[in-house]
Amino acid sequence: MSISTNRHWRFMITLVLTIGGISTAHAWTEEVDKLKDINTLCKLEPDAQCSWTVRIGLQAPGVDMNNASMASMRLDDANLQRANLSYAILQLASFKGANLMLANMQGAHLHGVNFQGANLTMANMMDTNLLDADLSGANLRGANLSGAILIKAKFDNAIWTDGRRCAAGSIGECR
Repeated sequence: MSISTNRHWRFMITLVLTIGGISTAHAWTEEVDKLKDINTLCKLEPDAQCSWTVRIGLQAPGVDMNNASMASMRLDDANLQRANLSYAILQLASFKGANLMLANMQGAHLHGVNFQGANLTMANMMDTNLLDADLSGANLRGANLSGAILIKAKFDNAIWTDGRRCAAGSIGECR
């Protein structure tokens, strides 16, 4: 590889990392009142392929996004009651304060997802990957977690499937 080609690739990698860093900082800000919808062309439908969508407070009960690939999506405070997210790839997404009551997330890839304060009452989370997910303060009453990967998942003050409150510092299990 020539020196000029090598420089070109280093420039391209730097450009991608810089643009990604800007998007990340904007998408994960806590100042949601200033945040507007981002990537509104992304359709919330089965097999959709898009990432970095931001829809704070979205009203989409019953939406079907099975098998969708939507990493780093932000749906804080969304109403997704009865949503079908089965087998979706939603790693690093945020559902902070979202209503996912009766949602079907069976087999979904939810690595590093933020579910802080989310309503997951009676959600089907069977065989999901919740590695490093944050479920602090989430309501999991009646949720199906059989076969779910809970390694390093945070359950601080979450309401467990049987209705008991998890202790602060609960990681990987409700204590």
